[in-house]
Amino acid sequence: MRTKFTCLLFFAFSVVLTARSQAQKSWFKMDSLTVLAANGKKLLNPWTGGLNAGQFSKMDLNGDGTEDLIVFDRTSGSLSTFLAVADPANAQKKAWKHAPSYEYLFPKMDNWMVLADFNKDGHKDLFTYTPLGIMVYKQVRDGKNWSFKLEKAALYTEGLSTDVNLQVSGQDIPGITDIDNDGDIDVITFDFEGMAIELHQNMSMERYGVPDSLIYKRNGQCWGNFHKGDGEGFELGGDCGVVGNSPRRVMHTGNSIMLHDLDGDGKKDLIVGHVSNDHISFLKNTGENLVANFTSYTHNYPSVDPISFYIFPAAYYEDVDFDGVKDLIAAPNVPNNEGNLMNLQSSNWLYHNAGTSENADLKLVQKNFLQDQMLDVGENAAPSFYDVDGDGDLDMVIGTGGTRDGNNFRGRFWLLRNVGDKQNPSFEVASDNYLNVPATLNMYNLKPQWADFNGDGIPDLGFAGTTVKGLAYYYIPNKAGKDQAVQLNPADMISITMPDQSQVTDYPYFYDGDGDGDLDLLVGKPRGNVNYYKNTGSSKQFVLNLETEAFAGLDVNFDGRNVQVSVADVDLDGRPDLLTVDFSGKLRISHSGEWGKWTQRESLLIDHNGKGNSPLLGFYLYATAADYNGDGKPDIAVGGNTGGLRLLQNILPLTITPVEPPIEQSVKVYPNPAREYVKVFSSQNAALTVFSANGVAVQQNIVIRANQEKEISTLNWTPGLYVLEFNTGSARVVKKIVIQ
Repeated sequence: MRTKFTCLLFFAFSVVLTARSQAQKSWFKMDSLTVLAANGKKLLNPWTGGLNAGQFSKMDLNGDGTEDLIVFDRTSGSLSTFLAVADPANAQKKAWKHAPSYEYLFPKMDNWMVLADFNKDGHKDLFTYTPLGIMVYKQVRDGKNWSFKLEKAALYTEGLSTDVNLQVSGQDIPGITDIDNDGDIDVITFDFEGMAIELHQNMSMERYGVPDSLIYKRNGQCWGNFHKGDGEGFELGGDCGVVGNSPRRVMHTGNSIMLHDLDGDGKKDLIVGHVSNDHISFLKNTGENLVANFTSYTHNYPSVDPISFYIFPAAYYEDVDFDGVKDLIAAPNVPNNEGNLMNLQSSNWLYHNAGTSENADLKLVQKNFLQDQMLDVGENAAPSFYDVDGDGDLDMVIGTGGTRDGNNFRGRFWLLRNVGDKQNPSFEVASDNYLNVPATLNMYNLKPQWADFNGDGIPDLGFAGTTVKGLAYYYIPNKAGKDQAVQLNPADMISITMPDQSQVTDYPYFYDGDGDGDLDLLVGKPRGNVNYYKNTGSSKQFVLNLETEAFAGLDVNFDGRNVQVSVADVDLDGRPDLLTVDFSGKLRISHSGEWGKWTQRESLLIDHNGKGNSPLLGFYLYATAADYNGDGKPDIAVGGNTGGLRLLQNILPLTITPVEPPIEQSVKVYPNPAREYVKVFSSQNAALTVFSANGVAVQQNIVIRANQEKEISTLNWTPGLYVLEFNTGSARVVKKIVIQ
């Protein structure tokens, strides 16, 4: 019912693009400078994105001759890169500083990665999972610049009669190391049943005298003279040259392998984690390296403060405390938090090695290695921005997956207060249980959104979440005045009935798409499509009618499954844009067009060396837009299942000049609902017509003077829903109101 659409922001601008070719330019850059403090201490890497199931390895990223740290997270398929730098708190020490620009140089990976120098050129190469087994990328150097080039799409091994894929289960982490010390890289991996280890010996040195050929031959029927027992133990003393005829139980496959001499006898010992176990097993090698013989084992390793996770621990051996001696890091090797039984805020256990790399003396020093220097709410971080304390700058409220409290698992809100100012944000963790969302809701995976749900002109706190009954949505009315600190009481929560098609994996987002004064509903669906529901009721009584199951052309799409949407005028052209994130790990923006009819959709949005790029941000993402740094341009925060945030600063080359706010932003109708009267206000002269719900004009041509509040009696109006149409001559604006 109106001829012009402009976005609902708290400010409006006229914008001139100094360079209009947006498709070729970056829209955002990773923000690593905005401050976040917790417990009075500034965090070194606040916006790294969190960690759940880290896999730790090292290589020289910046060409300074010092190895840096790479962490691949299995639950998100994302990578975090850290440089070894001088510790800002103590220049005599070193620290790990997040350096996201190097993450672009790694290929997309699934399940696992291992760095090992297969051609002995002094630069580590990349081994990673493929459904065919193992894929290998060679590191190619050009001075300090480097890249990974695909070397082998799959490794093969010589079987009994022909070459076959060197298969590694997606659940496993293989051992990729020089077992026989001949200079080439061998592979050990559990067999298909997950019962015995296979040795695939690299024959490159034996056949060609050089290490780079990646030619493998299976050596023996098993390796190490042991196999898994029926329980959690191992059956030792077997003969890997003989296949027994006794039946063996097929277990759930999933094993992690770490091979290193840990007791100083020159023989490589074995650390194994299993998908069904909560412990790590240490197997002692009393044989040789190539012809290994594991003759004893223990499930308590290290002997003091042994590794223990709810399920499937894995171990990594790297020097991470800068003393030249390799340390032990343990983390769960899981794709998700099965049963919600793991604490993923503290899932990286670091054991300092007080001995030597070959004769370890391991002491547990922390259970949140790296996580203590970043925002990590556990999992499923969902950010939102609002001036909670009313001091004129934006704070953050973050929804979380959940925290276990006895037998209960419920979501929480974290509050990050901005203790800086509008142009210089500086956040601090003010609460990890903001509002203390009642346990009686039994609700987790909270996804917050600030919007005016009840039509009083003040944004309220709405949130979706998962319950035993499915998807639920509530909002807490904000009883504060404009620009005041919020007044929220969880006891006042109001439920919004979700559509019948709702699923627990939905991402609801409320927005007034048709501009009639109440909130409509966009829903990102698990199959990649977006549903759009118009609210034909009011702010007091939501009536959500399905308009389309493929809003803006976003239909069922496997690569874009688990899509989440939000709305903001990112390019400041006066029209709303649609932001989406999905299982591909990519952020996309639909823009240049009226609501739902956008003509452009960008994905190369994030700057890397002056060009737009599309880095993998993880899985189960949640993005929201807000101008958190006060430069007039909406920035973006992206949360994910690893429990942290990535902040993306808007760097579009825009010249911003304040102008009069558009009529849509300056028409007010209140109170809503009303009884004896209603007050209206417009920034422009307008003619007002009042319609009943069935379209009959109740009053016509009411003169509204610009910037003058007018009171209209409603004593003779029948209780119900009414539509107020303001006509300025150049635009029409529609508002709804309920008369009680």
